[in-house]
Amino acid sequence: MTGKTKILIIFLIGIIGLFVYLEANEPTPINWFPSYAKTDKIPLGTYVLHDLIKSSSSLSDFKDINQPPYEYISENDSIQGTYIFVNGSVNFGNEELDKLLSWVEKGNTLFISAKNIENKLLDTLKVTVDNLVLIQETSTKPLVNLTNANLKQEVPFLYDRDIYNPYFDKIDTLKTQVLGITQLYRDTLQINNPKVNYIQNSFGKGKILLHTFPEAFGNYFLLTDTNYTYTQNVLAYINPARRILWDNYYKSGKTFYSSPLFLLLSNRYLKWAYYFILIGVVLFVIFEGKRKQRSIPIINPLKNQSIAFTRTISGMYFEKQKHKEIATKQNLLFLEYVRNVLRIPTNKLTEKTIQDIATRSNNTIEDTKALFRYFDEISKKQTIEKAELMRMYELINAFKNRS
Repeated sequence: MTGKTKILIIFLIGIIGLFVYLEANEPTPINWFPSYAKTDKIPLGTYVLHDLIKSSSSLSDFKDINQPPYEYISENDSIQGTYIFVNGSVNFGNEELDKLLSWVEKGNTLFISAKNIENKLLDTLKVTVDNLVLIQETSTKPLVNLTNANLKQEVPFLYDRDIYNPYFDKIDTLKTQVLGITQLYRDTLQINNPKVNYIQNSFGKGKILLHTFPEAFGNYFLLTDTNYTYTQNVLAYINPARRILWDNYYKSGKTFYSSPLFLLLSNRYLKWAYYFILIGVVLFVIFEGKRKQRSIPIINPLKNQSIAFTRTISGMYFEKQKHKEIATKQNLLFLEYVRNVLRIPTNKLTEKTIQDIATRSNNTIEDTKALFRYFDEISKKQTIEKAELMRMYELINAFKNRS
């Protein structure tokens, strides 16, 4: 090893050491990941709530469930109580939902707080969900309160972060009781145009509680001012004398870790020491094995034929004049674009949905309505001509180019 090589290695090690030192002294950024896991102390973990509920209940009245609800209820069919689900999204399979509903019918309680709730459950309860949007403003901070005179506060609770805000657009007024309301913050702590975000529905001998503001159960909300009062009052509709089943299965964050490197990588200093060792090994291999490695033959990577395959299939459809099939797929792809890019649900295309799509895509309402009218016209026809298909393609491209 020459003197220049030694100097270069020392220089690189010094640079790496400097980076490690600077990184180790950087303040840890706040992790806003919506884990809702009982072990997480991050803002959107549920460590505080889980600890409070567990400490206020006897061990026989509180149970953590780490398996799918279908399996647990099947193995413990006679168990009674309240099954609590708190997460960003809760989606059961058909059989699992049927199992849960049968369990509720026997006199039990199902509590779900999530932004996205199982569609089949919503359909069963005759409930639809929409999203709160202020077209003239960019703020999406929610105000929340309860409707019961004994539980609501004179001043609503403010969640001082911009978030996605779903609410119950339509409910079955004969069977559903409104428990909580919400509204986007507009420079005043008053709810003037309330939207429903917490409902109770009788189901057989039991009841189902649905709530669309799971942030209320996160550590950040609970530890801010007197916000815990809101969370406490939301849970006031649960019978404290009955067993509480706390779901740990439907969680965005893990409640347990199987990786042996978790403890190492969860500590900033150990993590950077580990990285430093890896970088040192790589440098050793580079400089020590530089003159010892043999030449490696060049192997050309396999070509990605997916685009060619797609073009071939689409060409077959086009040559066989299956214009209606292509138009149908174009329509479905456009709706997927609206859901994934514009973040607007398309399960029900109402006048408000069209307006939201136009606003978020920088298109006029007239152009947006014209595009969806054309989709409707095409869908009603048994067959379409090539010119009609090309017209649809041009309208979609024009719409996306203005987005």
